[in-house]
Amino acid sequence: MLTLLAGLWAFHIQLQLTHGQNILGPVALLFGTTLLLRAFSFRRGGLIVEYLALSCAVSTAVCALSYLSLASSQTLVDGQLMAMDRALGFDWLAGYNFVQSHPALSAVLGFAYDGLIYQGLYFGLLLGLMNDRLRLKQMFWLVLVSGSLACLGALLLPALGPSKLFNIQTDSGFVPVMEHLLSGRDKSFSLSGMTGVISFPSFHTSMALAYIWAFRKTGVIGWAVTGLNLVMLCAVPWFGGHYLVDMIAGAVTMLVSLAAIKTAPLLWEKFLGALAAPKPAQASA
Repeated sequence: MLTLLAGLWAFHIQLQLTHGQNILGPVALLFGTTLLLRAFSFRRGGLIVEYLALSCAVSTAVCALSYLSLASSQTLVDGQLMAMDRALGFDWLAGYNFVQSHPALSAVLGFAYDGLIYQGLYFGLLLGLMNDRLRLKQMFWLVLVSGSLACLGALLLPALGPSKLFNIQTDSGFVPVMEHLLSGRDKSFSLSGMTGVISFPSFHTSMALAYIWAFRKTGVIGWAVTGLNLVMLCAVPWFGGHYLVDMIAGAVTMLVSLAAIKTAPLLWEKFLGALAAPKPAQASA
């Protein structure tokens, strides 16, 4: 459904997403491996590979939606977001200069910020070995819902981030891609080369908090992941090019998404129960 929506949206705004075989090939291989492992009753192995396949698929779909959202957005809101940061007493430029003047701190923050994909891989491996299908399922939906809400934020409240506002060149190169999307010219992008283009809310913040929640009750591993993600949160403003209000919105996004995925099954069960309940006339008969 998400892929169909992205395809129709891309066709409508004449945006081309190319080289899909570089993404679809590995995903198809992972799904094929899942079926093979299940056929030979390797349940935990099948669960691990299935989660990784689904995660790759949903990550690609959310990335595509983020490009479509930013390309379809209107007026930038950087000025308003910066004003909100200043009202909160947050000085982005002072923090950036401090981090840059301390190479060791910068290296640690950069390492933590870049570790999100490895957390995802380790989470799938660990919870698969633990045969915790429920938590894997919840994390899958948490990524999907949080990512979809983040794309909505990029559509309604687009921003380039403080690095652009202060004319600071970063190594990540996401600002030129964002400007390209907003320009409306040469709208052709490679799926295999996609980068983050969402400023508000901060998806990195949502995922840092999501993995803190997801790794709960795993003992020392959970505490180590919590520590890593707390460091990542400290890195988000300067390595992700985010305002403080982006992070606040990212935290709210994660909490709303978590509430949604935990409430939806209960509501669905109540709905099915209401359908199965006998009508008054049937009960009296």
